[in-house]
Amino acid sequence: MIAGVLGAMAFLVVRHHSSSATPTPPAMAPVPATEPETVVQESPAPPVPQPARQDSPAVQTNPVVIAPLSATDNSSAIKQAVDQLISPQTSFSERHALWQKLKAAGELDQVVAELKQREVANPDDPSIPTAIGEALMHKFPIADPDESALNGMHVDQSFNQALKLDPANWEAQFYKATELSYWPAQMNQGPEVVQRFSALIDQQETMPVQPQFAQTYELLGDYYQRIGQADKAAATWQLGLTEFPNDPTLQTKLATRP
Repeated sequence: MIAGVLGAMAFLVVRHHSSSATPTPPAMAPVPATEPETVVQESPAPPVPQPARQDSPAVQTNPVVIAPLSATDNSSAIKQAVDQLISPQTSFSERHALWQKLKAAGELDQVVAELKQREVANPDDPSIPTAIGEALMHKFPIADPDESALNGMHVDQSFNQALKLDPANWEAQFYKATELSYWPAQMNQGPEVVQRFSALIDQQETMPVQPQFAQTYELLGDYYQRIGQADKAAATWQLGLTEFPNDPTLQTKLATRP
């Protein structure tokens, strides 16, 4: 049953743009309304969104120094890494780079264990379940179907918990929409995918511009493309370019669309 129902959640591997790194809402033209979703074949595992690309407008932040993971006291290094992952002073791109280091070093399980300890001590902090969900996402792909399905279930639960604590949490909303976009068609998540990405675009328009916001347009357009709604995909990418005219990924998607 787990493999049959939850196996669809075996998604999310790290995405690489050909350019430098990216994962937006003032009032703007709405993303085209949804239509009944077209049943399509299950898509391959989606990428974890890229860190913010530097050619997009961004709010200045103080850089955070990433602690080396080769420290003699590995436990201390893990604690320092977790401090940075959940710090509001850590930018999206810095967090992405740190996740990459942790994955390459085989430290994801230790990070999850540390985060779960902190969650017990700080049950009202939405940054902790958000980070747990991201850590589990970075564990994909997982060869064993049952293990992959269970990991996907825990990803979903983590973002649900974060959004229960803070419904406006941009990062948790973004990753929740991303994971749902790769559920198979028979799970009938299409309307929720469009609703979540569209609501996130609206929210981004009320926030200071951040370069990772461009990815909301990119992934919503990708979703439309996958379900056979090419016109809506193009309209979404074009809408993104009005906000991020120098974004190379949006430019390429429009230039190479069928």
